[in-house]
Amino acid sequence: MLNKLFPNIYEGWIIVIASGFVMMLSGSTFFYGLSAIFTSLLIDFNWSVASTSLAFSLRTEVQGLTGPIIGLSIDKLGPRFTIIVGILIAGLALFALSFITNLFQFYVVMLISALGIGAAGGQVGMAAVATWFDKKRSRALSIMTVGGGISGALVFFVAWLVELYGWRTAVQILSIYYIIIGLFFALNIRSRPQDHHQPMDGIPKMHFEEEENQILGMSSKDALKTRGFWSIAFGTSFCLFAGVPIILLTIPFLESLGYSKTLASIAMIAFTVSTVVGRLGSGYLADKYGNKLILTIGYLLVSIGTIGLFFANDIYVTMIFLFICGPGFGASIPIRASIIAEYFGTINFGTINGFCVFVSTLGAVIGPWIVGKMVDVTGDYSYGWLVAGLAAFLAVPALIFAEKPSQMIK
Repeated sequence: MLNKLFPNIYEGWIIVIASGFVMMLSGSTFFYGLSAIFTSLLIDFNWSVASTSLAFSLRTEVQGLTGPIIGLSIDKLGPRFTIIVGILIAGLALFALSFITNLFQFYVVMLISALGIGAAGGQVGMAAVATWFDKKRSRALSIMTVGGGISGALVFFVAWLVELYGWRTAVQILSIYYIIIGLFFALNIRSRPQDHHQPMDGIPKMHFEEEENQILGMSSKDALKTRGFWSIAFGTSFCLFAGVPIILLTIPFLESLGYSKTLASIAMIAFTVSTVVGRLGSGYLADKYGNKLILTIGYLLVSIGTIGLFFANDIYVTMIFLFICGPGFGASIPIRASIIAEYFGTINFGTINGFCVFVSTLGAVIGPWIVGKMVDVTGDYSYGWLVAGLAAFLAVPALIFAEKPSQMIK
């Protein structure tokens, strides 16, 4: 569609923009957006923080469990088919969320939404974008993931909808907007055909040797045998142990300090703006200095910023440490995908990345539940932030042990 309207633009960049918009929609409705209804659920149903957090953790777990299947779907059926099906499932599940009346129904709806959002999330866009770039891959992936960063700023709009109409009506509005706009951009996403008329990266072939335009890669079976894969996967898991609780619990944390939902959402906007800086800056720096170094620095920033929240007792101190954590978390998203493409190629990128999502989900599931449980036990978020930050630090030594395989196949 869009490539027909803009024939002189390298199609890879159109894929980047379309994937970025889908990522923005998914983030603003599911990843960041649902944090705005967290406290409303606690009040309406009198649920504990841990039991409510567990639903979000289970959603993340299902996304991880389906990661390899989604990856296989990307490689065999194509990203366009995969993402369209995902948007429809996730959007309908989001609409159904507005009708829940008990915790069991909440869990069921969240699990169904996880099936959809896994197929409509960044995993699919990253797999498609990675096939269109070689020399500029990190930069392209970082630009694409800016959509996810911008989505965090939209949490202010979601919070406004919740306060104006109530959480049930707000969720219905979000589901309709997600399906309509999401499908439009999904129709523009595809992997690069082998015989595509435009040169790789959109740069004339004379600038490269012919063999540099050939697609290389490893089988998923061989990739799983390497130390590099497991180092990247567990490093990502440790990072998500801290990153997911920050996204899910920052607004409830500030509400517990006496701030309104709308004001608390400003802190989340600060976090997401800083992730945009990390996403954009990391792409340029990774292309120049290497994926491994920039990703290690990103993990270190996540750890420092999360540990710092242990000392936060007002919105200003909270925002300072969110500004430290945000760039690191933002950098980890595109560079993790880029280093997988660098180490294992793009032939089976979808499947290999899917297995990485499967393994790394462990931290994303356990992190929110542990922090939520500590809040229920202590009545305070401080020690939960401390534990999450220390766990995130383990990502640094994990990544240091990552080694690039010596050979790939055509």
